[in-house]
Amino acid sequence: MKVVRLLMGLTLAAILFAQCTKDDLTDDMQEPVLKGAELSGMYTVTVENVSIPYDYFESGVQPVPEGKTSPGPALPGESYQFSFHAGPQHRLSFGTMYGWSNDGFFAFGDMGISLYNGDNPVTGDITSMVQLWDAGTEVNQEPGADNPHNGANVTDGMVMQMLAVGDGFNYGSVETNLKVTLNYDGNNRFTVTVDNLEGSKTPISPVVWVVHYANQTPLFTEGEMDYGNGLEEVAESGNPELLASYLDMHSGYVSPIAPVLWVLHNKKDKPLFTKGMADYNSGLEILAETGNPEPLYQSLMAAGYETGFEAMPAGSAENGPIFPGQKYVFTIKGEVGQSLSIATMLGASNDVFFSTGDKGIKLSNGKAGKDITHFIELYDAGTEVNEYPGAKGPVDAEEDGTVQTLKDVNDGFSWPEAPQVIRVTIKQNV
Repeated sequence: MKVVRLLMGLTLAAILFAQCTKDDLTDDMQEPVLKGAELSGMYTVTVENVSIPYDYFESGVQPVPEGKTSPGPALPGESYQFSFHAGPQHRLSFGTMYGWSNDGFFAFGDMGISLYNGDNPVTGDITSMVQLWDAGTEVNQEPGADNPHNGANVTDGMVMQMLAVGDGFNYGSVETNLKVTLNYDGNNRFTVTVDNLEGSKTPISPVVWVVHYANQTPLFTEGEMDYGNGLEEVAESGNPELLASYLDMHSGYVSPIAPVLWVLHNKKDKPLFTKGMADYNSGLEILAETGNPEPLYQSLMAAGYETGFEAMPAGSAENGPIFPGQKYVFTIKGEVGQSLSIATMLGASNDVFFSTGDKGIKLSNGKAGKDITHFIELYDAGTEVNEYPGAKGPVDAEEDGTVQTLKDVNDGFSWPEAPQVIRVTIKQNV
């Protein structure tokens, strides 16, 4: 059973990833001390977060209307449908062209919409959250099938709601053109249907969408010029390729790495866990579910092991997780031939953690730093049911399982390989 829920927060230049807060991660965490006899060697261990700092969580484009087999616009009476994964920390934005206009497009507000109301997924008709926007890139002309689409380019226009532009043309209301519904499919998966109504005044273009974080404006900012990432092409010609490609390049799984626990032991010992067996109930569950190494550290201390943990990122004055580009650096005392085991939570997960395995790795001579990342694997503590990587729903389901490598769990999700997120090196000091 979970004892502590620590919520990490991630702020990188253009990204807000809300999983746990740094302060919560280290609440009540005591400074570790070594226990045991004086040992013979000093080793420096460096743990780095080498994952790519993507701006957004997921993105895509739906170019094919429902019931069709090839890309194209959705005419009145037709629809687009797309699915994605998201957690309570995520928002949704999308864009689709008002086809019989010069640079009009349908979208939510610039910050998108929330996908959860507290613990409950938002579902149902969300048409009222959609507005018709003017990209500000081309002078407007009378909308309709006879629109020549030859308006003069605007070089200093701003993205504005079409109602605020006041061009005098009749585009119809959003509700007379579209119906947008949001369904929750379970397991952090949503499906959006964009219906172009029978009485619509316009076809609409393939839908570009992105799942992002709070306070981000991935497609546009109201009252500012187009970013130049492809929205103009969507709004003027219905071509989603450039914008979809940009979002794809900047979307992906990002995870913090929690404070690192380490323990020195005899090669026959398995102090942290035994693969294929249930958690020892000595603190690994809390480490794997919340990132807090303190309970496991205390248990290992009580059992007489030389142990400790590192919770302060290099160059920081405060304890907390490490994000892409950051690292932990710590020194241990050990003897050649002893085994070293480490464990640290993969932050954007329910109970997944990095480890050197149940037997650890052997310390050896050598002043040159050694990359030991190939000994690191992702493990599932078997204490909570896994959810879509990074989505992290509001309710956790307890799991009466065993500690296994994540690749042996076969939960159907696409988890990263350990080296895509973490790099671990060790160096024997002079």
